[in-house]
Amino acid sequence: MNKSITVVALFAAAVYAQAAEDDKSAKTAPTPQALTIPKDAVKEASGTYSYTDKQGKKWIYRDTPFGVTKTIAPEPGADTRPNPNRAAVATTVIDKGDTVRFERPSPFGKMVWEKKKSDLTDEERKMVDAQSQSQNQGQTKTQSDTQSAQPDAK
Repeated sequence: MNKSITVVALFAAAVYAQAAEDDKSAKTAPTPQALTIPKDAVKEASGTYSYTDKQGKKWIYRDTPFGVTKTIAPEPGADTRPNPNRAAVATTVIDKGDTVRFERPSPFGKMVWEKKKSDLTDEERKMVDAQSQSQNQGQTKTQSDTQSAQPDAK
């Protein structure tokens, strides 16, 4: 009985050792090399480095606290600024006489604020002007549609 327990224990130990070696070899993956700024890169005034590789692609390298980052350079002449008119398009303007009410959808629900017409910023004033122009065009179109729908009385 002692011999069979010893044989089973040795067999279990051998199987466990083999499984542990397989796990180690599966977990050991080649570590990627740390990204470095190429020697031929040109330092820009903004603290970034520009570099053109052998294929002709232009790259921008930045040295961050987390290491070097590499991004594709934007096309020359491309506007990389965010679209400032996007928020203005999504904003609804409601004229309430002396005050104006603005409503804009946001990820956290509708954002609503009111301001006196005398306290409007330039951006808010542009939104009010754009809203009034679109309403005037809509009223003109509606009036012309109703006039054309009426038969001529002779």
